Amino acid sequence: MLDRPYVIHHRRPYRCLVLAVLGIVLTAAAILFWGQQWQQKQLQNLSGLKSQHQQMLAENQRLTEENRQLQEQLMDINQMQALQQATDSQLQTELQLLQDRVIELNKELLFYQNITQGDASSELQVRELHLRAVTDDATAYLYRIVLTQGKRITKSIKGDVLITLNLKGDGEAQSRLVETQALNIRHVQVLEGTLKLAENETPDSIRVMLRQSDKTLTERTFKWEVTTSPAS
Repeated sequence: MLDRPYVIHHRRPYRCLVLAVLGIVLTAAAILFWGQQWQQKQLQNLSGLKSQHQQMLAENQRLTEENRQLQEQLMDINQMQALQQATDSQLQTELQLLQDRVIELNKELLFYQNITQGDASSELQVRELHLRAVTDDATAYLYRIVLTQGKRITKSIKGDVLITLNLKGDGEAQSRLVETQALNIRHVQVLEGTLKLAENETPDSIRVMLRQSDKTLTERTFKWEVTTSPAS
């Protein structure tokens, strides 16, 4: 078996150094290239994020404006509802007043029909008295007095209506004139007003007197009875 021949090489002292430098250069170039690629990709991502941010800002501004408009519409609706409720309440109050007035007019019409048809007394008389407490004043009372007469007359009977409050006392009769109204009646007259009690006054009855000059035409005394609803 033949031995392998020996090859004699010349010494290359810079070969390793060159290879090392070449490796370093290639590695640095690869790192630089990768870094540039990474940086470019990050710039692209950043650009995309900026674009999305601008879009989100625009969308947020649009939504904010829509919310403001909706808030204004809601305020307008609330104001309209409050106005409608106030209007409904006012209409309800006016309707109740009109209904009460219709009841009063119907009653007065009934009086008139009874008188003209001869179904009621022809004499001048104090027909009714109604008292009602005032809600926000414990000393005040609303009164309603109905006067009738059935004689066929061409001129109204005129004079004064004296309203006197009879009080409960210690064995002595006490009274106080609380109001005077004008008498002007042909068939039916309705008088309304407010009377106030003085401090420590306890009413017992009310006297209604119709006078003409110094002549008493008629009078009637009613017990003090307060109702909780309007006269009907």
